[in-house]
Parts: sequence; C-alpha cells; structure tokens
Amino acid sequence: MKKCLSAMISSLLCLNLLSAGPVAVYAAQADEDNTIRTGKEATLKEVLRDSFIDSGTLVPIKRLDLDTVLKLSLDHSLNYKLLTFKLTALKLNEGSLKEQKKELDQASGGAGSSYTLPESIEEIQEKYGEIPEEMLPSLYPTLETNIVVNQLLNGVGNIADAMNKQLQGQRDQLILALKQIEMEQANTVLELEEARIGIELQVTSQYAELLSLNKQRAVAEEYLEILKADMRRAELLQEMGMISAAKVTEAQREVQKQERQMEGLKNKYELALVQFCFDLGIAYDPNIVLADLPDYTPQPILRLERERILAKSFEMKRQWNSIILAKHQESHTNATNDDQEDLLEMNVRIADQQAEKARIELNKKIDELYSNAEMAYKAYENALTDYENAKQDNVHMMKRFDNGLISRHDYDKSAFILTQQETARELARIQLYVVERSVDALEKGFIM
Repeated sequence: MKKCLSAMISSLLCLNLLSAGPVAVYAAQADEDNTIRTGKEATLKEVLRDSFIDSGTLVPIKRLDLDTVLKLSLDHSLNYKLLTFKLTALKLNEGSLKEQKKELDQASGGAGSSYTLPESIEEIQEKYGEIPEEMLPSLYPTLETNIVVNQLLNGVGNIADAMNKQLQGQRDQLILALKQIEMEQANTVLELEEARIGIELQVTSQYAELLSLNKQRAVAEEYLEILKADMRRAELLQEMGMISAAKVTEAQREVQKQERQMEGLKNKYELALVQFCFDLGIAYDPNIVLADLPDYTPQPILRLERERILAKSFEMKRQWNSIILAKHQESHTNATNDDQEDLLEMNVRIADQQAEKARIELNKKIDELYSNAEMAYKAYENALTDYENAKQDNVHMMKRFDNGLISRHDYDKSAFILTQQETARELARIQLYVVERSVDALEKGFIM
C-alpha cells in the first residue's frame, strides 16, 4: 500500500510540476529586488509579478444574447477546466498503477525447495539400501551436514513464501487502488456533466436578472418623468395660489426619492454586469446591449415521476458508486482480524445509509422545485390577467381623454399603469423561463 500511495503522490507531483511551467517562466523573468524569482517561495517582503496575477486580456463585446452567453460561460469556467484536468490526472494515475501492477505480476519471491537430504541412517538405507556396518561411523558427519543444509533450505523456503505473500498483498492493494481510481473517474465524468448543466443554469439566471433590472430601470425612468410632471404641475398650481407650498415640497421629495431608487437600480445593475462580464471573460461595458430571451410560450408545469428523476440523478449515481466501491473493498480485502472484517462490513452499511439519506433529501428538493415552478406559472398567469385588465382600463381612459373628460396629465398617469402591468408580466415571464430551465435541469439529473 505504501508503494501504491508513493506512486500516486509521485504522479500528482509530476502533474503539478508540469502545470507549474508558466509560473516558473514568470518567476524567471523577475529581476526586481522586490519580486519573487525562480526557485524562491512567496514571503511577506516579496511581491508577485504582475504577469503571474494578471487576469489576461478581456474581449470587448458590444452585444450579448443567451446563446453567446452559454458558450462563453463554458469556455471560461475555471471549475469546468479543473474537472477536465482532474479527469486527465486520474487517467494518468491509473496508467501508472497498471504499470506497477504489471511489474508486480511478473515479480516473484521464488519457491522453496521440497527436496531434503537424509538426516538418519534409516533414511539413508531407505533411499540407498543396506549399508555395511563398518561404514556407518563414517556417515555421521555427513548426517550432521545434511541436518544443517536442510535447515538452510527450509529457511530459504520460508523467506520465499514470505516474499510471495508480501507481493500478493501489494497486488491486492493495487487492485483496490485501481478500483478506487476507476470510481473517481466515473464520478468525475458525472461531475463534468453536472457542472456543465449547473453553469448553463447559473448564467441563464444571471442573464435573466440583468434583463429584469434593465426593464425595472426603464419603467423607473418613465415613472420619474411622471413624478416630474406632477412636480411641475404642483409648482404651477402653487404659483396660481391653488395649493400650498407643502404640496410642492411633497412632490419634490417624491422626485428625489425616485431618483435615489433609480440610482440604486443602476448601481445594482452595473455591479451584476461587472461580475457577469468577468465570469464570461469579456470586457466590462455599461452600455452593452442585452438581447431579450428567446421567444417561448409558457406552459403549465407537468411533474415527472420521482423515480425517473432519481434514476438520472448525478448525486444518486455517485451514491451507487460509493456502495459498489465499499462492497469491492469488502470482497477484495484479506482481513487480518475480526475488527477489520467488521469495519469493511460497516463501511458497506454506511454507504447504503448515506444513499438512503441522499434519496430522502433529493425527494424533498424535487417537490420543492416543482412547487416553486407551479407558483411561478401561477404568478405569470396572474400578471397576464392584470395586464389584460389594464389594457381594457386604458381603452376606457383613452375614450374619456378623447372626449375631453380628463386631462392629458391624468391620461398619462393612467397609461403608466398599463406600462407597469406590462413590465410585471415580462418580469414574471422571465422568472418563469428561469424556473422552466431549472425543471429541465432537474429532469436531466441536476438537483440543486
């Protein structure tokens, strides 16, 4: 097992040294006294070179759509790249262990000889026949020598047996290590696909949030214009002596309050956009154009059977692999005592129990996500109903305005209600789009 672990550590160290190549190049370029040079460790007094900590060149982009965002997110995901490197490292480690096993399979401690020399007169006579009595005294020194030689032969045989047992133990440990590497590779492949789906879902949510903030900013700007119109109207009425100065102050404060809210929305949008651009590896541009989400018709959420979802679940597949590995270790480990045998059996029971715990937790998450999806669809339906009602109200208000029954100012305020409801409908639609993508991911096995 020590040789196996040493090989694994050596393999990983080699990979680390290879991957550290560019860093060594950066360090080699360091000539300043306050910059780390090749072969020196980082300390409090030294400063890392800019070339080591630089984020690299960020690509300028003027317009983004969801398809472009999804592609960029995978291309620039460090976690996804690290998983691919991990999978490569595991394959290299597996190859190294297989080579070690091949060498061990060819190695042998030899075999002890079953041949023994006669150690008594009777054994000599049994093997060579009757011996004249006068020759017997001359055989005693030979018999003593035979006894010593037989002891040496037995010792060599015992050493050979011990070496063969040790080699077999190392082979068994390598077999277990190879099985563990095999399971780690299988789990890493699962993690890669899980990461891909998770990354796409995450950036879709971020993109939707930016779109929502943009729409909120637009309606906030329109509302600000209405408040400013209210303020100008109040100022005019106050000049005419029709209202008090307090009413003007109230209108002015409403404008200031809305301007502060708009500033908050602007800051929130720009912060989210900065983080989003950095994640995608593109240059930040506050004026970047974000295309709307793809057209789609919201549909009621139909629940898939739990068993079908769990059968695809990445987490349940990992739990299954853990059980398989524990059972393999139990069946391929030559327990040296009862405690070790009980421990191997207990590890299988623990793996089974952990799988059961995961199944229960995933069932809860499945129900929670479907419930959230149904509520999101209901919220969209309500927003759609409110929008249709607002459209009808706006038609009536337009007729009243055309007939001179209300002022332009009152009509504009009424029309803004329609804009608000339209924005609310769009925000609900965007939220539902994200939830539907979450349901799609759920049914592919990605359970958050």
